Amino acid sequence: MRAKTIAFINFKGGVGKTATVVNLGATIAKYHGKKVLIVDLDPQCNSSLWLLDPEVWREHVSDLTRSAYQIFDDHIVGTHHFDFEKAVLRGVPYSKDGGFSMLSHLDLLPGSVELLRLEDRLHQNRTAPYFKYLHQTLRPYQNDYDYIFLDCAPNLYSITKNALFAADYCVVPYVPDYLSLSGFGILADEVEKFYESVSGHLQGRKRPKIAALIVSHYRKIGDVFKHAVNELEQMAIALRASDQIHRKTVILEPYIRHDVKVAESTSEHLPVVLHAPSSIGSQDYADLAVNFLNHFENL
Repeated sequence: MRAKTIAFINFKGGVGKTATVVNLGATIAKYHGKKVLIVDLDPQCNSSLWLLDPEVWREHVSDLTRSAYQIFDDHIVGTHHFDFEKAVLRGVPYSKDGGFSMLSHLDLLPGSVELLRLEDRLHQNRTAPYFKYLHQTLRPYQNDYDYIFLDCAPNLYSITKNALFAADYCVVPYVPDYLSLSGFGILADEVEKFYESVSGHLQGRKRPKIAALIVSHYRKIGDVFKHAVNELEQMAIALRASDQIHRKTVILEPYIRHDVKVAESTSEHLPVVLHAPSSIGSQDYADLAVNFLNHFENL
């Protein structure tokens, strides 16, 4: 069965995008036996550095053919240096005592800071369908996974547009506050405009849409967060009615509560489900994984 490819997008930083990708992917792999590939498309390389010791990451991507960067470089200059089998790190993260796989069902295609260099080069190549490069490269490997998670930079530039085109669905990680609410409406509009502009290239594929939102950094302090989520629900209703998002788009529950153990897990280079399995963060992601799978396997 072909993997469901999901782009995690938001042009606002600090919304828990990478935390969602890493911890949801790890939880689905560990507790549900799903084969998950995380593709790091952010030049900050946060998902790569969350799941790998920095020295392991630097050594691996020192040969850029073993990073997501090479996908785009090959298409721009017409080479074929990218080798999926050599680039993908299997069974991440690795134990510190011998480097054994800790999650056999979780793979990573790491990013590199050189992704920063690509935007100008992609812009100079606009006569070609630059937004199809990622999809064309990943397509032969879709039957190897249940889910492919695309961790995008906080923007809607050319590489993120590659993720949008490659995706079957989009997920928006969201922090409940006023600025995020106004930004979500703009994001939904820009994503829909992009899909409208490339609809002729989908070649029989269903037109992708935003299909879920995930609330992060939730705090039960007063009514501020509760009101913000209620306003988000009302906006989602309006966007569904106008067909700007998927007709079954939901705000997935539970909302991911603020948890210091999640923050700590980054420096340990472990998802929270391995770093602190009894923490509230681990429990929230475990519950979220159940609802995530139920939602996307019934769309």
